Amino acid sequence: MGRLAFGLLIVGEAILLAMVVIAGARYPGYDHARQYISELGATGAIDGWAVSWLAFLPIGVLVGAFCLISAWIARRNGLAVIGFLLLAFNAYAYPNSAWFRCDFECAGASPTQMMHNLVGLVGYLAGCTGVLLAGLSAKAGGARWLMPLGVICAVLAFVGLGGLVGEFSGLFQRLTEAAIAVFMLAYGWVQARGRVGRAPAAYG
Repeated sequence: MGRLAFGLLIVGEAILLAMVVIAGARYPGYDHARQYISELGATGAIDGWAVSWLAFLPIGVLVGAFCLISAWIARRNGLAVIGFLLLAFNAYAYPNSAWFRCDFECAGASPTQMMHNLVGLVGYLAGCTGVLLAGLSAKAGGARWLMPLGVICAVLAFVGLGGLVGEFSGLFQRLTEAAIAVFMLAYGWVQARGRVGRAPAAYG
């Protein structure tokens, strides 16, 4: 199960990276440091439909599946379960971006834009907190370095979240995304080796 979850996560993150690079290159004048990722899938964007339904949707499904499988594997570790359920909600924000696409350049005030913003913000808060809790859950596990990594990634993710409104909003968003992804990839790799996921009391 751990290997399956890790494989799903890798594919999901690979789609995300490819989407940002390819769609960003095709978007006239797109600035990764100053524009949100969601603008690539916005109504009126050059690849808006494709980004929304061929990238955002599968990313959410794949990464969300990793989180739910991880929560199941860690079902005797309450802290890890809560952490990965929060991370699963963060992953859900991607399909939400497909169902509720933001207005062009994410600058409007339509009902879909407001729903997009609401779920996105709550999703990021859930993801940052989920990283922290999942990291703390590994403190007595077989890879104790996951705990300090989780704390560092959570701090960086919260810093990125704090800069989502500003001149370099795109850069700060990518900081949050990268911090969450790095922790999940590290956890997934260790989990695939069977060294995390059980209750702390199970370790001798």
